[in-house]
Amino acid sequence: MSVQDNYQFLEHVADTTQTNNFTFDNWQQLNSHTIISMARKFLVNNSIAVRKIPLKTIYAFITDSGLESIPKQQQRWAILFANAVTFDNPCNQHLTLVKILRDASLEEVEILHYLKKVSFIEYETSRIWIKTKGIEQWAHKALNCSGIDIEIILENLLMKRLVETSKSGEEIRIAPLGMHFILECETPYGLKHS
Repeated sequence: MSVQDNYQFLEHVADTTQTNNFTFDNWQQLNSHTIISMARKFLVNNSIAVRKIPLKTIYAFITDSGLESIPKQQQRWAILFANAVTFDNPCNQHLTLVKILRDASLEEVEILHYLKKVSFIEYETSRIWIKTKGIEQWAHKALNCSGIDIEIILENLLMKRLVETSKSGEEIRIAPLGMHFILECETPYGLKHS
């Protein structure tokens, strides 16, 4: 089989409902371009001062964000990139956050976002415990996940240290790393501190 045959096969099995003019020759470049353009537009439109970041971090953004074609996740990538280059942002761990976003499924990020919304009170240390069964029920309904999928997602989040469980194992909450990750992917630093 030729490379072109394989590209045609991949185009046949890839879910391209969110993309136009899709070909495997240029999909990664187009996705990266879309995300960088979104970040740049946000920074320019809001007159946010930028800083230089390590080339290693930029390379990770370009290569890893190029794998993302879901618009909701592309927006998270764009916000993360904008936050990485925002001059006043004290966070210097964006390379770590890029790796987390690259490895996270849409469902994992949605569960983290939900946990942040329901368990974060006022400060990063004010995280309340939520019944694991309640999270599973929410995920089943909101994300249309099977029970085994939810167990795998929660286990992945736990292994990545993005969530933590109570001693009994019956409650869960977002961990400090998970909170930091969601904050850097959810809200542009230049807006929340202007």
